[in-house]
Amino acid sequence: MDNMDTMNENDVRLNMNAGPQEPFHVRFSGMLSGGQPTDADGGETERSSADQELQEIAMRRATAHTMFKAAAIEERPGQTLLGTSMGVFLPTAQNILGIILFIRLPWITGQAGMLQAAVIVSMGCISSVLTSLSMSGIATSGRVSSGGCYQIIKKSLGPEFGGVVGLLLFMSNTFGVAMYMLGFVEALQDAFPALSFGDNQSNDNRILGAITLGVLAVIVYLGMTYISKVAFFFFFGVLLAIFSIFLGTFVHTADPDFNPEWSLSNPNVTDNGLVGLTWENFSENMKPDYSDDNSFSTLLALFFPAVTDPLAGSNLSGDLKDAAKSIPPGTLAAVAFTSFIFLAQVFLVGGAARRHVLISDKLLVTRMAWPIPHIIYAGIMLSTLGAGLQSMAGAPRLLAAIAKDDVVPILRPLVPPPGEEPRRVVILCATLSGCVLMLGQLDSVAPFITMWFLTCYAIINGACFLLAFDKSPGFRPTWKYFHWSSSLAGFILCTGMMFFIDWIYAMLAFFLAIALYKYIQWQVAKKDIDLVQAHGDDARADWSSGIRFAQARKSLLALQEHDFQFKYWRPFVLFLCTLSEEDGEYIPQKGMINLISQLMKRGKGIAFVAGTIPGKFNTDNHHKAAEAKKKMVGLLRDRQVSGFPEVIVSNTIAEGHVFLIQGKGFGVLRPNTVMMGFPSPEKLASMSQTSKDDLVRTWKAAQVGEKTLMLCKGSRDFPNNSERLSGYVDVWWVFDILPARGMLLIIPFLLQQSKVWRGTTLRLFVVTGYGEDVSVLTKTLQDMLAAAGLVATVHVIQMDAKDAPRYTFAQTGKDVSSLGTLVSQNSSIQGLTQYLAEVSLNIQTEQQSHSPHSGGEVTMNPTFEAAAEETVQASAASTTSLHGETDASGRVICHHSENGAKAKAHRKKGPTLDTKGSLNFLASDKYGSRLTEAFFKWSGNSALTIIALPRQQSTQSSVMYLDSLSTLIQDLPLVIMIQESGNEKVQLYA
Repeated sequence: MDNMDTMNENDVRLNMNAGPQEPFHVRFSGMLSGGQPTDADGGETERSSADQELQEIAMRRATAHTMFKAAAIEERPGQTLLGTSMGVFLPTAQNILGIILFIRLPWITGQAGMLQAAVIVSMGCISSVLTSLSMSGIATSGRVSSGGCYQIIKKSLGPEFGGVVGLLLFMSNTFGVAMYMLGFVEALQDAFPALSFGDNQSNDNRILGAITLGVLAVIVYLGMTYISKVAFFFFFGVLLAIFSIFLGTFVHTADPDFNPEWSLSNPNVTDNGLVGLTWENFSENMKPDYSDDNSFSTLLALFFPAVTDPLAGSNLSGDLKDAAKSIPPGTLAAVAFTSFIFLAQVFLVGGAARRHVLISDKLLVTRMAWPIPHIIYAGIMLSTLGAGLQSMAGAPRLLAAIAKDDVVPILRPLVPPPGEEPRRVVILCATLSGCVLMLGQLDSVAPFITMWFLTCYAIINGACFLLAFDKSPGFRPTWKYFHWSSSLAGFILCTGMMFFIDWIYAMLAFFLAIALYKYIQWQVAKKDIDLVQAHGDDARADWSSGIRFAQARKSLLALQEHDFQFKYWRPFVLFLCTLSEEDGEYIPQKGMINLISQLMKRGKGIAFVAGTIPGKFNTDNHHKAAEAKKKMVGLLRDRQVSGFPEVIVSNTIAEGHVFLIQGKGFGVLRPNTVMMGFPSPEKLASMSQTSKDDLVRTWKAAQVGEKTLMLCKGSRDFPNNSERLSGYVDVWWVFDILPARGMLLIIPFLLQQSKVWRGTTLRLFVVTGYGEDVSVLTKTLQDMLAAAGLVATVHVIQMDAKDAPRYTFAQTGKDVSSLGTLVSQNSSIQGLTQYLAEVSLNIQTEQQSHSPHSGGEVTMNPTFEAAAEETVQASAASTTSLHGETDASGRVICHHSENGAKAKAHRKKGPTLDTKGSLNFLASDKYGSRLTEAFFKWSGNSALTIIALPRQQSTQSSVMYLDSLSTLIQDLPLVIMIQESGNEKVQLYA
């Protein structure tokens, strides 16, 4: 009442503000059309903020009321809606009380005995009851629209499971129509033996069945109104026949000599065999007496189609007044009613007839009927016609709903016009049933129906159990008798029955279901079916989403910092992409997103592709970011990127990037690497000083955040996933051993696991000072790489420290005049010899531990130790000269030169490093570095070059720093610069 009072008060205030000449609904209509409410004079009405808020509330209420009203009642012009009795109970009971009840159940009782026959009936009925309970839970967990069990299951379990169950049920019902027609013909010919077209019984079955099928197809084609009228008449005849059978058992019990002339009309029967309900006959028929190849499993397979399709009522969900209220009670009442009839017939007929009559006379119930057998013939024919009619009415609606959602593209032509019957699907269903009808034998069709129905029931029960047991918030059944344990029992029972009947057919049925599931899943992903946007509340559901969330939650809570250390390191990349400021569209950056895909492929990491829209965080920018993120989802899927998109709104792009570096991630699952694009020379020239300062500030934020920074630049696009590269991937270590703690080698290793880069060859260039024994150093590095599991060729280049000022000056912060000064002041370079000595010691230790002659003694390689000591002495005493040459050991010596212009004139690239004799002069760039020319000479033709990002010198502005980097890599087609934070938890060499 409080809410209602509040609403009425708000409505009064709104109407008072509207004025007497303009009712609220007029103002409301104007607001919906985008206009502003106006007063009588045409001027804009002044409203307080409170009035505006109240009007927004009223708009939301009116919109919600319209949506709920449209959701509750679909517009179906000229269509009669059915209630629980006619729409659920009658079609379900009519489908169950079919041909098996009259023709096969007495024979099953004679073979299996009354006790095992009752078990067979109970197993089938219990599976139907449990599946009905699961369907009741699903049907009451949201609005039910047209499309039958497909729509019901799709809403709760997803289009994949809905499509699988819908297609299997369509095939089951289609086969079922053929089975009912064959049963009808069998009873018709027994009642009227003159209806024969020759000596071949199978041909008679085919001809008469096809004629009957055509009549039913015409009735279904005319519409649901005619079906409901005819179905009630059919059902009444079936009930009358069942009552006649039950009454006949008591008549024969009261008068055992009751033997009208039609009792011995069957030539296979030599005596009456109807003794009534006697204890002697009851005891004799209690035990089984299987003949030929019959067994409990074969009889179960033969009987189960009798209790299939308790979902017949749900198949007509679009024709029900209130499907959620009608389906649970109607289905369960029909299953309970028919189960009682089956069990009663087992004991009444089995107790009143001799065993040999039960087995030999398929139409025994016609002789048992009272007062005349024609009632049974009529009941059999009406039951088969009624069941066939309901199956043919439900199956087309299932397939039409699947076709409408476009989860199976080949079904698009079958989509019916809005508000019309699915007549094209009716024709298809009749055609398929006619093809199955050509088998000509009832017993040949029943096992297929059994397996498909059991597969559907197992899927429904299993998925419903998982949803309920997981307590998924989106699964909220209001059916009070539903519990997850019943679904679990139904899944176990149905699956067990499948494998008990025939494990080969069971496996084939499951393989078919899995194939359909994967196909529909592929189609849904391929076409990006956004059911939320296209069908309102028809949100795309996934039965396993709750399980995945529970597993993800448990795993995230269990993850600790030490789980990502060393051998368990994975690349978690935050790609700060560029977005259009106008609409948030992703702006391609030389194919860098392809590089992320290839890096994640085998690295088994996660990528966060994030961008920033500059501006205030308001409604417009929020919607812009949401739309941009939605489009980015498709982009990541198309480029096969394993990761998540993110688009935020921030005052400036730099602020947004810093925020993403700090806050992106969940728990300990946070990016350990930041990837950005390095601006091209043209872009760099057009950038303002503020933009350059912001860019460098973002790089520093990555280092402060203890994240590896990867800057990618290319004069061409990075390759897409369909390309296959060859050539070289070059890694440069400049005056540092294992810069970035091995990240410069980990990145190319991960890339080479992708098919795109698998054909490339990894080369490691180590730039060091003079005096080094290149042969020993090369051999040591090769052993180190082999121990690390990396395949690469090693090349050592000796260079003066002044020839690499970006690396040597930035490391010390001082203008060093010699490498000796650099070595004494820089711990990274000073530790070179010590590190290599330790690596050599570890390698020799491993080799000795695996040697059969090893006595366990560890000794340092004296040659390498001397060479390592010589490195520091020779580097400190190095001087400059005017020539470059390659000595006999193969080392490349790059000398300092003052004549850069002359070297530029003879500039050319060459991948070979073992050239004998002198090398071409290496010119210095405008910053006095020969590395630019070295990069060009040996990596200018390489597929990819990876270098350490030179640090910004203390006296260097952002403008000069960016220009220096651009000059350094200007001749490299594809390059990645890596800045190590110093806290990487990677292990290159154990």
